[in-house]
Amino acid sequence: MFESPEKTDPVTRIMHLIAGIALVAMMLVVVGDIVLRAVFNIPIQGAYDVVGIALLVMTMFGIAPVVARRGEIVIDLADAFLPEAALRVLAVISALTGVFLFAFFGWAMFAPAMDAWRWGERSLELGLPKWPLWLIAFTGLVGIFWAYLLQVRQSLRKAPAAPDEEGGL
Repeated sequence: MFESPEKTDPVTRIMHLIAGIALVAMMLVVVGDIVLRAVFNIPIQGAYDVVGIALLVMTMFGIAPVVARRGEIVIDLADAFLPEAALRVLAVISALTGVFLFAFFGWAMFAPAMDAWRWGERSLELGLPKWPLWLIAFTGLVGIFWAYLLQVRQSLRKAPAAPDEEGGL
C-alpha cells in the first residue's frame, strides 16, 4: 500500500502541526475577541496582529503538507489514456513548476523583507517588528521546497496516484 510522504516525513508532519496550532490560535483569538467585544465591550488588545501572524504561519506552514501528499487540486484528463511513464514525466514537470513558482515568490518577497528589516517596519496594534514575520515566511518556503523534493522523488519512483472518490473533489 502507498504510504503518503506527509505521514512518514518528520519535516512535513512538524509543519502540519505548526499550521494546525496557528489555525487554532487564530480561531480562539477571533472568537474571544468577538465574544468579549459583544458581551463586555472589551476587545482583545492586539487581536488584529495575532490573527495576521497566525494566518501567515498557517498559510506558509500548511502548504508543505498538502504538496507532500499531492493534495493539490488535480484534473485527471489524461490519466486514463497516457502510459505510466508519461504520467511520471507530467508529475515531475508539475513539481518542478511548483518549485519555480515558489522560488519566484521567494525572490519577490526578498526586497520587502529587506525593507522591513532596514527601516524597522512595525505591526499596527502591538508595534512588533515585521522582519521576523518575513523569516517565518522564508522558513515556510524552505518547507514547501522540501515537500516538492519529496513529490519529485515519489514521481520518479512510480506514477502518481490518481484521485479517487475518497481523495478527489
